[in-house]
Amino acid sequence: MYKIMSKFYGQLAYKKAMTIQNSLVNSTKQNGEFHLMLLEHPDTISMGVRSETSEILTDLEKISKLKISIQNSDRGGQTTFHNPGQLVAYPIIDLNKINMKPKDYVAKLQLSIIKTLTHIGINVEAKEMPIGVWVNTKKVASIGVRVKQGITSHGISLNVNNDLKRFEHIISCGIKDSVPTSIQNETNQLYSIHEVATLFSENFASVLELKQVNVKS
Repeated sequence: MYKIMSKFYGQLAYKKAMTIQNSLVNSTKQNGEFHLMLLEHPDTISMGVRSETSEILTDLEKISKLKISIQNSDRGGQTTFHNPGQLVAYPIIDLNKINMKPKDYVAKLQLSIIKTLTHIGINVEAKEMPIGVWVNTKKVASIGVRVKQGITSHGISLNVNNDLKRFEHIISCGIKDSVPTSIQNETNQLYSIHEVATLFSENFASVLELKQVNVKS
């Protein structure tokens, strides 16, 4: 059984998180270590490889005044929004070592989110197109990954207690009139990011049959 080193980083600017992620990708290439980054981002519009500028609905001057960062990403998928109160998880693992195809890996990510939300008491469903996890017609989690030479990067975002009005600035994941929801919205309870991060990391390790090792922040 392979180990996965899980670490909660707190809130990281997008570029800072990418620097750490790239370093861990190189570590996985060289040493074969698996990693799971758990964090939040400040207000950020992340644009994937299939994003179009038309998916940003607010003019850039206002975006700047609102102190929202716009970042291009090499992950799959389209445009999404990150902000405090949303759990972001970036697993860096070698799919070749665990004999797993990228499509199956994405399914495992979905299942990890579903198990996390089910534990909390939220009934959800996975969808392939568009990819993500939904509560009825409302999207609670997004998935966007990159796999290069079998090594994964990027991952998932799960709305916990974030300000969902911020999603009005974009067409989320290319879906017009997409309505977001969160754990807080669905339960009327306030869960901490760290609490949900712990649940997700445990479920992710279990679903992929990995041994989790928690690394102190």
